[in-house]
Amino acid sequence: MRRRPTRTLQAAAAALAAAAAVGVTAPPAAAAAVPTAHAKHSAHVDELPFTVDSSNQAGWWKPIDVVGGTTYVAYNAPGRTAATHEIHVAARGADGAWTDGCLRASDGVCATFVDDNGHNQPSIVVDGAGHVHAFVSMHHEQWNYFRTTTPGDVTSLVDVSSEMPDQDLAITYPVTARGADGDVYVMARAGADQRQARTGNLYRFDTGTGSWARAAVVADARDHSFYPDDLKVGSDGRVHLLWEWGPWPADPSRHLGSYAVYDPADGSFHDVAGNTLATPVTPSTPGAVVYQPYVDGEDIGSYWPALQTAKLSVHGDQLDGIAYRFRTEGVTAFDGYDVRFARWNGTAWQRETVLDLDALGPGVETSAAIETTSAGATTRVYAVVETTSCVTGQQSAVLRAEQVRGESTWRFGTLGDARTGAQRLSAVTATPGTDQLYVTVPSAGELFHATVPRTGGTPQGSSAAEVVAGLRGEASDVNVARGADVTVSSTLRADTGGALAVDGSCVDASRWISAADDARPVLTADWGTAQAVETVRVRSGYSKATGTADVLRSFSVELHSAAGWVPAGQVTNNTSATVTLPVPITTADQVRLVVTDPSSSATDVARVYEVEVLAADG
Repeated sequence: MRRRPTRTLQAAAAALAAAAAVGVTAPPAAAAAVPTAHAKHSAHVDELPFTVDSSNQAGWWKPIDVVGGTTYVAYNAPGRTAATHEIHVAARGADGAWTDGCLRASDGVCATFVDDNGHNQPSIVVDGAGHVHAFVSMHHEQWNYFRTTTPGDVTSLVDVSSEMPDQDLAITYPVTARGADGDVYVMARAGADQRQARTGNLYRFDTGTGSWARAAVVADARDHSFYPDDLKVGSDGRVHLLWEWGPWPADPSRHLGSYAVYDPADGSFHDVAGNTLATPVTPSTPGAVVYQPYVDGEDIGSYWPALQTAKLSVHGDQLDGIAYRFRTEGVTAFDGYDVRFARWNGTAWQRETVLDLDALGPGVETSAAIETTSAGATTRVYAVVETTSCVTGQQSAVLRAEQVRGESTWRFGTLGDARTGAQRLSAVTATPGTDQLYVTVPSAGELFHATVPRTGGTPQGSSAAEVVAGLRGEASDVNVARGADVTVSSTLRADTGGALAVDGSCVDASRWISAADDARPVLTADWGTAQAVETVRVRSGYSKATGTADVLRSFSVELHSAAGWVPAGQVTNNTSATVTLPVPITTADQVRLVVTDPSSSATDVARVYEVEVLAADG
């Protein structure tokens, strides 16, 4: 079973500063270099000169739009009091200068909302007349909707919530899109709790009349909740809709990834095969609506298997594909999610795994931020990969996966430097096929904008494993003890066994912990074949500790050779989480850790992340 690494928030003034190369960038100094993709794309990156609130961190919003050379971004800014935020919209003109304005309440002051991390995020869209529409800070509550009074002027956003239909409904997760005719759409979850349901509604703003109307109830099912994922409009004006289902009233684990197309010309709905759909769509609607069906052991109430977060890309007037996160197992609500991609091949949905966490090794996760874009013959998937390793600690990077249609290989690179903690992203493709990315670093109060052209061909890229190895700081040193057979004198619990001390992971959930009554804990690792070794490294402790009481206090290390057990080092009164013991080059097939003083903490046990034995060079 996968174990979730401790997640921290990121800081990075240069989080995208190396995006100009688009290929993989160098990790921190302690890490091994990642193979660099060929730099065939030049990108412009800038950090917005505005402070972002730590609540600006959801992954299913639409905070960026591009119209006529102007880029608009929306973000949560710090409020006037603790645990509150304002909503701001900034515009970057053709000259590169940014203009920023807050959303104004009826009294003219900046509207303030209570933080609700992961829920209350802004979605924006610009209509054909140049007006900015902003849907903000709604988590099962009435509309919070603002619009500019002057086209393109982000300082003129005022509250016009009363103009929205369905004033009696509680609204959540609005996603937006602009139609080919300049009208705009918003899809949101609407509360129908009296029926034990939360439905998916689609609304349309008519730029000619300046008014909103509900276009359709997209999906509705008793004992189910609708979760909007994405909304995009093709060149023919048809609206592509993406959503997932959860149990009523709500759940972080969701299921049945679904896709449909709405034709505003006649109000009809179709599945990906072109079959007409009766609406509202339900989880059991026949046809090709569901791109990710239930798998064995999954139902609407499953904690896992489960789906979470999806985006779609449209190529011209046709669906290119759907990027989404799916897990077959997990520990918490947010870990264990692979990245998948689904395409319609003309007769059936075809699904492939873009990022397979099991294949990438321990301490690797994806975060709830994903996008996909399409231009020319190339599909891109943007995701945030988080790693926890014994060398670099907790790292994350914005990952670009790229595939030429008709090929099976995905090529990988990163945007910017690896950073500590979480990042969130969104992306759009602007004419004539340039990706524009929005990347927020919540803990650092930073927001970045990157323009990544799609010209110049596809970079050679790296494999996902090579990118992750760079983030983890895996150097050329070979740890012969990794994956060895282990015996221990005791364990605190069944889930703290000795094998965890040689699995390559330094997360708290992957430690050998001895029993409380074991005064002299012993671990022996046997890798079976004698090899020349020159270093033993012991990593111990607890990441949440504020001091050094939880590290191994006193211990000795022995190596086993043809002559028997040979001392390799002894440590007393230790206060370091990592102890490195150089040894004369020795041919050994086993290592033994003998702990004589487990710790100085109240619970006096040995807490060992890893025992590493490094092979001699050459």
